[in-house]
Amino acid sequence: MKRGILIFIMLFGILAFTSCSKEEIFITTEDVAFNTMLVKRDGSIYVAIVEDFDKSHYNLSELNEFVSKEVKAYNDEVGSDEVSLESLEIKNDKAVMIIRYSKMAHYSAFNNIQVAYFSADTDNVDLDLPAQYINAKKETLVSKEDAFKSKKDQVLVVYEPFDIILEGKVRFYSENATYIEENKIHSASEDMTVVIYKPM
Repeated sequence: MKRGILIFIMLFGILAFTSCSKEEIFITTEDVAFNTMLVKRDGSIYVAIVEDFDKSHYNLSELNEFVSKEVKAYNDEVGSDEVSLESLEIKNDKAVMIIRYSKMAHYSAFNNIQVAYFSADTDNVDLDLPAQYINAKKETLVSKEDAFKSKKDQVLVVYEPFDIILEGKVRFYSENATYIEENKIHSASEDMTVVIYKPM
């Protein structure tokens, strides 16, 4: 199972969102209601995990200590501070934890999960990507070749249910995703979800 979820399940039974623009976007525990991934223009990732935390034996201090130790152990292993616990709070009987990763590779390694993040002009991507995508502007299906035509675009591939927020503009997305707004997509399953976007 995914390490981020295990932190909650195994131990305890367990942004301010803004419109797409060149302004910096943040996520906070106040606004997150669902597992959320924010992809920044510099390649860093903020991931919020939301889990039930409504049992009397749950202890926020113990959870904080455990996560902090996991983060420190990972940073010690890689030799630099690539992961940081940004916040951990209880909101309406739910624990909301936000962790920052300096880049997608560290998110993948820390949580031991599959994910991909690359430029649309990358050749020989070792993924069986969908053959068709939805054009976010026209709401029509297009081929993979058309979706990947702009080599300035970035491609995000996830395998988890997330609200995905981008410092950029969604251009194309896989058919299993839901378009929310120009910088936000919802991935509802553990199947491959692909988002192609223009960084802003």
